[in-house]
Amino acid sequence: MTVWEILKIEKTTDKRAIKRAYAKALKYTHPDDDPVAFQKLKESFDIALKYQESDWDIDDFEPIVFAENEDGYNSREEIVEKLEWQLEPLELEEKEPSFMEQLNVVFANFNERINIEVWRELLQTDSSFSMDGYDSNKAYLANFIAENAMFLPKEIIKLAFEIYNLDEIVLNSFNERLAIKLRNAKNLPPFSFEALENLDEDSRNTFIMTRYAAYTCLERRAIESHIKRAKIIFASDPDLELIDIISSTGKLNQATILKRINQFIEKNPENPTARMYRLFLNQRMKNPINLDDLEYALLDTYFSVPKENEFFDDIIYHVDKNKLLGFIYFDLKEYPMAYSYLIKAADTSVKSVRDRIAFWLKLELKKEKETTKNKARMQDISTELTFYSIFGYELWYLKLRAKNVFSVLFSIAKVAILIMLLTSIFAEDLNFWRVFWIVFLGNTIGVHLLFRKNRWIKYRDENREEYYQNKFGNIK
Repeated sequence: MTVWEILKIEKTTDKRAIKRAYAKALKYTHPDDDPVAFQKLKESFDIALKYQESDWDIDDFEPIVFAENEDGYNSREEIVEKLEWQLEPLELEEKEPSFMEQLNVVFANFNERINIEVWRELLQTDSSFSMDGYDSNKAYLANFIAENAMFLPKEIIKLAFEIYNLDEIVLNSFNERLAIKLRNAKNLPPFSFEALENLDEDSRNTFIMTRYAAYTCLERRAIESHIKRAKIIFASDPDLELIDIISSTGKLNQATILKRINQFIEKNPENPTARMYRLFLNQRMKNPINLDDLEYALLDTYFSVPKENEFFDDIIYHVDKNKLLGFIYFDLKEYPMAYSYLIKAADTSVKSVRDRIAFWLKLELKKEKETTKNKARMQDISTELTFYSIFGYELWYLKLRAKNVFSVLFSIAKVAILIMLLTSIFAEDLNFWRVFWIVFLGNTIGVHLLFRKNRWIKYRDENREEYYQNKFGNIK
């Protein structure tokens, strides 16, 4: 058999095709199960790669044939000797750099570091053929990104997460510190890096760290110092300019900020964060919504990950993107889209959010009752409705625990009737007791509602997240 027959591909000089064929064959050929076949496969791969590196014409190259002798297939030494004879006077190929070495070489070259095609070639090529080193490469890449994420474009981080499934480490790693760093890396803002190409390495790194510090800063006085320091290094960065504009929230009126955002968008019309913030300002000022802004806001922006802090108003990047988009789609009467964002809002206990979600669920429930009448689906909607409507919760509670509820109410009613009878017989001032019973019943109902609301909130906190994890996997 020739090397091409063993690899199950046509004769080729395409290095990636050779590696893909080898990776595919590895799935079915293991050294423990069939060491002879595995050795033959590995040697075929080495020979095909050497052939690919040679400058021989494809039609002039004679394929290596594996022939069996008394000890089995030809030895590796015999095959390599034959190959060297065929490729004379070419020198033997030097050992290919490891994945880790290649990764560091790409990172060291800034132009390659920010080029997603370079990373795609590195990550896809290696992950498609180096099966023996996949786990070690994955571990190294995870730690590499955890330590250097700030200096990488977000699209490259997302590519690494996708190809090497780094979410598995975030969810299942015993190394909590690594998991947190990777989660933070995935949630980095989509900063641009192209404008930094002409800076020297030290200035570039200082600028990147200062820009990120300005982004994460919660104190306005501190953010001003970060912005000032970054501008001294490089004042023409669009992300830094946008951070400066947004950080003026609370210091300038909304109309002035909107004017500055409009000027920024004229220079950077495809910046999704600027479009997102203009959408936010127009919605707060009750201005007409620009639907083009809405399309851009669906992309990755600074506001994609909610910021949570007890001093929520002091956070510079305070827009809850899911809540904003949910409200806008609700106003546009695109209720399914509104629902998909609102259930992911940072705080779904806010009445304005709850009311909109409950409105959509009630529409769905009504539609289901009138059309398919699917009992399981209606029950599912009713259950979800209990997370957003205390009235829906009451109905659900009565339906599931009617016996307990009515027994308690009946006991209270018996006591109340008994007291009323006694007061009507022995009381001299009936007007006093009328007022007494009005006050008593009013307070009883009020305490009941307060008690039920606390029960409802506790029920929401304990069940909502689990419900959506089972339904969608995760709503965050």
